[in-house]
Amino acid sequence: MHLTVIVTIDPVKTIGNLDVLVHSLNLQTTRAFDVVFYNQTPLTDSDILDQLTVRPTFPFRFLGVPAEDFLGAYPIWDLYAVHAALLDSGRVGYDLMSVHMEEFFDADYVEQLLAVLGDSGLDILFGNMVNTRATRADVSSLLEATSAEEFDRQLRALGLHAAPHWGFDHRPVLWSKDPRMLADRAERWFHFRFRKTLPPTQSGFTQLGKYVAEDVYAIKTAFARRYNWFLSGHHLYFEDIHIFRHPAVGDLSAPLRALTRFPAYFNLRRIYHLRHERFYFQLEDETFTSLLLERQVDDPVLQAHQAAIRRFRRGEFSLHQALTYTRRNPDGTGTQDLNFAYHMKYLSAARARGGS
Repeated sequence: MHLTVIVTIDPVKTIGNLDVLVHSLNLQTTRAFDVVFYNQTPLTDSDILDQLTVRPTFPFRFLGVPAEDFLGAYPIWDLYAVHAALLDSGRVGYDLMSVHMEEFFDADYVEQLLAVLGDSGLDILFGNMVNTRATRADVSSLLEATSAEEFDRQLRALGLHAAPHWGFDHRPVLWSKDPRMLADRAERWFHFRFRKTLPPTQSGFTQLGKYVAEDVYAIKTAFARRYNWFLSGHHLYFEDIHIFRHPAVGDLSAPLRALTRFPAYFNLRRIYHLRHERFYFQLEDETFTSLLLERQVDDPVLQAHQAAIRRFRRGEFSLHQALTYTRRNPDGTGTQDLNFAYHMKYLSAARARGGS
């Protein structure tokens, strides 16, 4: 068993966020993994390494965005295409996992995850990411840990082991006044057995009755290839790697349940998410948006972004409305619209073939 971790380094968050992730990987209790850093910044790979206070001691390599896809300081990025290219290259492990630079692992996470994946044979296993509310500055003491045991003690001292699953936040479960959101949160809480965390089990994973909470996940490379999971032949610009669910668009859980055990959540260890700055450069940055509007494009996602930028600039959309339009819109050309449509195309074809 071997895990390939794809780490996205974006141009919005400070590079310092990457220190904690790298340190947590340096302390892993197994070396049965490698890392691919997907550099979305204008910095060179050497510049990024030079800015880290912690150097990687595990096998790693860099992939980047072509220079022609930078519009000023920010790129047109396609995370799905990067994953598809990695699969095509064959230089990946038995399982893949995609995370961001502001996330980090328990020090024995990879060892425990691979053991559960090996014993269970699961094709997809959600990774148990938790919502810490902490910033990079809040967890700087973790960088002083020199062993997996000390790293774990520091995590406990910081109270991060009590953080809720990514599907929840730190507010009361039933805080919302929106009936639809209230119903969604109540259903999630019910399927999590009235907890915000997943208690460890002997099997190492929790099989839920319904897909109610998004999470990072490990996926078998053979499964990803079989069902074109990373959508080779398509572009999904500005879309993160996630298993899609949204009441206004659709839910991939039904076709997935017909093909494999789903949804299963790892429950022995955690991935921790740090709070970070946000900037939607694809809508807010003057240089990027101006250059994108000048481009002649035939890709539906880029066309939807151009339409959103124009309406945002004219004051017809708020930033939230513009962002929503780029994700889902009446023409079905948002990133979430196409994420669902493309995956349904391949999953439905597989079901028609009898799951092969």
